[in-house]
Amino acid sequence: MTNDEAFKVLTEEYTLKLATTEQELQAIKNIRAEAYQPIYKLPYEQLEVKGYLFNEYDNQAFNYLLQHKKTGQYAGTVRNFFVNGKTPIKRMPMQKDGHVEGIEYLTQKFPIVEISRGALIQNLPVHNIFSALQLRTILTYGLMIATRINFILYPYERVFSIMELSMHHILKRQKVNFEQIGEPVDYYGMRTPFAIERIKLLEETEESMGAITRHYLKALCKDPEPFWQFIDANPYLDRSDIRLERICELFKTYGEEAELSYLLAEEEEMTAGI
Repeated sequence: MTNDEAFKVLTEEYTLKLATTEQELQAIKNIRAEAYQPIYKLPYEQLEVKGYLFNEYDNQAFNYLLQHKKTGQYAGTVRNFFVNGKTPIKRMPMQKDGHVEGIEYLTQKFPIVEISRGALIQNLPVHNIFSALQLRTILTYGLMIATRINFILYPYERVFSIMELSMHHILKRQKVNFEQIGEPVDYYGMRTPFAIERIKLLEETEESMGAITRHYLKALCKDPEPFWQFIDANPYLDRSDIRLERICELFKTYGEEAELSYLLAEEEEMTAGI
């Protein structure tokens, strides 16, 4: 997969979006149900009652969707669960439910984010160039870019994820160099906890993910109102938490190819040095 191939698939054939409407939230439930039914052998209704499809964590999160443009089919989802000084839940799902211990020294400075609930549907639209496996790899990469967009907008201190090692290897090939922070645990199958500093992740993924990230941030600058409505409706977020206006200023100042990741990282480093 080249950067150009990924760009075409993830901007022309598929689109990334923040889920805000009832229809989009239902699409997230449907994708999760497909992922969890083979594991728990439960019907949709019981999965919903048990909170596997949508729960208290989702009220404290940015949920993203991948949508196939031609058919309108929702193909994947990922959750960015955040913790800040206002949120009622101060421990991440990997700590509360996955029982990952000994990482408190990494979680004290807010805000932080745990990437979780990444899932793709089984029957993706057939692609005329890529095999089903190649397409799944590209779309998995797209879900990571959705997260990258999120942590450019909201400057988390550190990014966490608990994943199968196969997923870690896929991300590592795209310069997403998470560091292992604990031993594997049995959490929806055997998974390993990882973390990375936000600025390190921003800098190391600029080459592989920068163009697609800028594509979506430029689109957001052109039509920000639905995003701001989501922020205003969330009791744990304020507009002052979000860097969208600064990002839009950078586009105006440096042009459409502004390397936002570097500019924002440098700005934060300068502030830290004062």
